[in-house]
Amino acid sequence: MRLALNLPDWIRQSDPQQLRRLGNLGKFFGALLLITLIARGTSGATMPVVTLQAPTSGSVERSLQLDGTVSYADGEPFTVPSGLLVTGVPVQVGQQVKAGDVLATFDAAELDRAIASKQAELQQMEVQAAQQAQGDTADPYNAQLAQDQLERAYENTQKTYADGQESVDRMRQKRNEAAQDLENARNAPLDESLPQAESEAQKQSNIQAATQALEAAEEALYQAEKAAESANDAALSAAQSVEDTRNSALHALEKEEETVAKQNELNQAAAAVSEASAATLQAQLDALLALQQAGACYTAPKGGTLVQLALKVGEASPAVGGLLAGEDADFTLSAVLNKNQAAEITVGTVLHVNQNKSSGDAAVQYLSEADANGQVTATATLPEGAWAAGSARVSATAQSGRQDLVLPVQAVRHDAEGTFVLAAEAQNTVLGLQNVLVRLPVTVLEEGDTTVSVSGPLDTTTQVVVTSDKSVQAGDRVRIRDDNA
Repeated sequence: MRLALNLPDWIRQSDPQQLRRLGNLGKFFGALLLITLIARGTSGATMPVVTLQAPTSGSVERSLQLDGTVSYADGEPFTVPSGLLVTGVPVQVGQQVKAGDVLATFDAAELDRAIASKQAELQQMEVQAAQQAQGDTADPYNAQLAQDQLERAYENTQKTYADGQESVDRMRQKRNEAAQDLENARNAPLDESLPQAESEAQKQSNIQAATQALEAAEEALYQAEKAAESANDAALSAAQSVEDTRNSALHALEKEEETVAKQNELNQAAAAVSEASAATLQAQLDALLALQQAGACYTAPKGGTLVQLALKVGEASPAVGGLLAGEDADFTLSAVLNKNQAAEITVGTVLHVNQNKSSGDAAVQYLSEADANGQVTATATLPEGAWAAGSARVSATAQSGRQDLVLPVQAVRHDAEGTFVLAAEAQNTVLGLQNVLVRLPVTVLEEGDTTVSVSGPLDTTTQVVVTSDKSVQAGDRVRIRDDNA
């Protein structure tokens, strides 16, 4: 039985040979489609599987290993008489001592000589301080002498004036008497016992004699006034000269008093210095006497640990014998940083410290100036713990500033052409839309322990290969690992 097919008229009317060619073409495209599907399935099964991550903004952290030294933070200095010959030091640094334990012994004969010398020095300083404290006063003798001479000059001037005035008054009295005599002679009546002519002649003779007497009295008054004026001028001039001398003497006394006052201030200051020196000498003498009474043995003033010891047998003792830390003393960590480390460690950076069975964190409190080699010392106070003076292992985490593009360190690759990352891009291929790797050159800005900051032709949307299950390179087609699958 034959099936009747409803074929289009253009097929029924076509050349059979042409129909065979169309059939073969259809079989070809069908086979091509089948091969493509098989190829895609095979290719997908063999593609590298990669993990992608986009760059993020943030900081890069890096671990630093440092050499640290633990020491006591607050050891107190203990002082000993300086310049004495040390004959024995029965202790050593780091040793625990009790109050009264012998720390050093000294040469007894030299101690006796030091005491005698210090006593003489103290006596001399005390005498000097007493002399300086006495002060001085200005000598008023010249000024007082000038004042006495001035007072005598004033008295002499007053006497001269009084004497001159008395002489003038006496001459004036005589002149007045002469004037009255003249007036009386002029008003006298004629002598009636004599002839009129003789009487008139006698009267005129009396008037003339009175006139001459008046003229002589007036001349004597003038000479008395002139002499008194000259005497007064001379006395005043002499008094003025003496007054000038007195004023000069007073000015000199004032200047001398100022100079003496300033010198007294200096002497008082010097006396204070001398008294302080005497007090220091007294304290030194007391220490020497106490050491002598203890049999030339210096003992620990309190219990604790010897942090530092500067006393050496056969050498002269320094003023500070060493440092003694109490039982509750804190510990300090110091770590030497090279140039690169010093650029990354700042005040406040936390240091992780390990020493034997003790560990803890301490923040940097102080950074020294760089030495000739560029090294810097970081200092921090350790937390409470069973620390001991000596070395310690120290680590720190350095953190960069905020960076725009941060990737895991394994995302950055290197070859002969430079530094780069592989980014996945979706591309149309003969097998369809696939993820193809492209090379993007980058520059490393900061490299840390697990992350790195870069710059280059990428941003926070770029998907960068971090890991892959096979070796990959630019141009490879890859599958993206789905961690949620």
